[in-house]
Amino acid sequence: MKRMTKEELKSLSDKEVKTACERIKHDYSFGVFECKEIPRENTMLLESELRRRGFATS
Repeated sequence: MKRMTKEELKSLSDKEVKTACERIKHDYSFGVFECKEIPRENTMLLESELRRRGFATS
């Protein structure tokens, strides 16, 4: 998994951001990733983008 940037998120639709966030959380909970730091950072970035767009995050 590569580290996401704020610029990449701006080009994504709301649905794509939600889906990416949910997918990373799901895969992370099952231990799919070898590296734990990047998925965590991406999740935080996606959640912050969702809040910026006016969506509640859980």
